[in-house]
Amino acid sequence: MTSARGFLGTNAGFSLRGKARLVGQARSASDSNLYEAIHGLDLRDSAQVGDLVREVNPDVVLHAAAISGHETSANDPEQAFAVNVVATQEIARAASDIGARMVHISTDAVFAGATGNYSEDDEPEPFSYYGETKLAGEDAVRQSVEDHLIVRTNFFGWSETGRKSVLEFFVNSLRAGTSVRGYPDFIVTSIYVRALLESIRQLGEEGAVGTLHVASSDALSKYDYGILVADQFGLDADLIDRQGPDPDAHAASRSRDLSLDTSRAAAILGRPMQTQGEGIRQAYDDESLIAGIIRDR
Repeated sequence: MTSARGFLGTNAGFSLRGKARLVGQARSASDSNLYEAIHGLDLRDSAQVGDLVREVNPDVVLHAAAISGHETSANDPEQAFAVNVVATQEIARAASDIGARMVHISTDAVFAGATGNYSEDDEPEPFSYYGETKLAGEDAVRQSVEDHLIVRTNFFGWSETGRKSVLEFFVNSLRAGTSVRGYPDFIVTSIYVRALLESIRQLGEEGAVGTLHVASSDALSKYDYGILVADQFGLDADLIDRQGPDPDAHAASRSRDLSLDTSRAAAILGRPMQTQGEGIRQAYDDESLIAGIIRDR
């Protein structure tokens, strides 16, 4: 597991512990109550990335590490390319060499957001350098390892810092009595991270390969999502201002519908994907247990 101490990595460690031997990668080695071991390695060191995969020799490589911010990638394109493309290619090649399955976490940002409800057959058209590098990473996986699953997604939940998720943004702000903006013109199919991980596990059991959209079954704007969070957590929804994007905001954050069509994954799983409201309810039920464990890992 790459980025074992990050948002997805800590949730994966919690969800999968006891079900598999878990070995992780992070920038620095550390002890963990979620992983058997966490090896220290900067993914920008491409010479060692593949060597670590071959040394650990896993059955499955879950590659979640990325430079994920649109502005972060634009401001440091060299780092974004090194992590999102070069490191991904090295990991994929190593996975192929040892006969491991590779699960690569990608993003809805490989699409432009002009139409929404994108299927796996729609032509990608990234709107940011982050999206461009993630799409290039997808291509590297397809070219390098036959047994792969590329998961395009967008997710929320409880993170290791308590400040990484849109869920945490709304919960933290509203609990503090702080007014926040809710954008009605930015639409996604974000899925609760534990539901995402369970779906990925089940897709693996079903032998799914190729590229799949694994997200919520319904599309919501950031405003409507915030209202659902407020309602579920018993917070003041009046603190959420329904506003368009700030004219000074980075262009990558403006009016887009990045919703994904999840019907293909649902057909393989034999069930509909979770709705965002269902995910928020699950996150509400999980808060004290999950947040406490992943922040004390």
